[in-house]
Amino acid sequence: MAELAFAWPGLPDYAARCIRATIDRCGVPVSVIGTRPGVPIEGMEASLGQAIHWIHGEDGSLTWEKLGLAPPAVLIQGGYHLPAINALGRQCRAAGGKVVLASDQNWTGNMRQRFVDPLLVRKRIKTRFDALFIPGASAQRYYRHMFYPVERTVTGLYGSDPTLFNGGAPLMERPKTFLFVGQFIPRKNVVGLARAFIRFVVDHPDWTLRLCGSGEQRGEIPDHPQILIENFVQPPQLAEMLRKARCLVLPSIEEHWGLVVHEAALTGCALALTNVVGAGDDLARPQNAVLFPPRDEAAIERTLREIAAWDIPRWQTAERISRDLARGFGPTRFADAVDDLVHRLA
Repeated sequence: MAELAFAWPGLPDYAARCIRATIDRCGVPVSVIGTRPGVPIEGMEASLGQAIHWIHGEDGSLTWEKLGLAPPAVLIQGGYHLPAINALGRQCRAAGGKVVLASDQNWTGNMRQRFVDPLLVRKRIKTRFDALFIPGASAQRYYRHMFYPVERTVTGLYGSDPTLFNGGAPLMERPKTFLFVGQFIPRKNVVGLARAFIRFVVDHPDWTLRLCGSGEQRGEIPDHPQILIENFVQPPQLAEMLRKARCLVLPSIEEHWGLVVHEAALTGCALALTNVVGAGDDLARPQNAVLFPPRDEAAIERTLREIAAWDIPRWQTAERISRDLARGFGPTRFADAVDDLVHRLA
């Protein structure tokens, strides 16, 4: 395998663990460059197994030389919005290297995607990047609509570590808990979820809604004795929280993939997702999930009622399907995809 580098905005712990799998496999130097995540994560370099080159994303004057590195043969570049990372990508190509865009854009079929995005992709992506590294089926569909060559596209970008996210009691033995994990912002529609839950819980007083996150809308979430609000937690604590939940609820208005969906599936949770959550194409089936339209509180309430009415065999099936589908993503799949990319670009 040729020498590799990753440039990742807001480098998260799951990415460090996925890159670690690549480092362990390839046996050549792998440089990891990143901007710091919005929520500090403990032990990031321990997860990676080596030092990280932390950078300021707005530094458009950044060079490989300033980092003490030579341009790699292959750079996997996260997005194209940060000047510092764009600068490294340009320099890599100028030195004869290949640059792969890591992109999580998913297909929703709106007017912008149908008529504007094909022009932007042709201008910003096709001429600047040698290949695409994307999460899964929804992103594949998006880039097919953009007329991007299939042979230059590889899936497997996202995935949590099954050595961390695993286990949990059978769903029927867990507390009757719906869990939301994410930012408390309009795009996540957490306020709408809380309002729908309050109507639902009138007839289902034995259920609890647990909200884990932070954000500008925390003060707008209605008070209720069966709505528990907690701050973001570190990955090991999140894994334990998921093991104690029956169902993850993600009512997002927009969600390119949604890593927490994979984390939940690894721990056997059932899924309640809007039909615009990208990970739904990969991890949600009628046997383990209920999908509903975004921006619709009545649909959220109907979904909660439907799931609460499941019998024991249905919960057992949901857990089995979630765990089975989750095995298709994670560090091993990520390392396989990187290996595939490098061989295609050789």
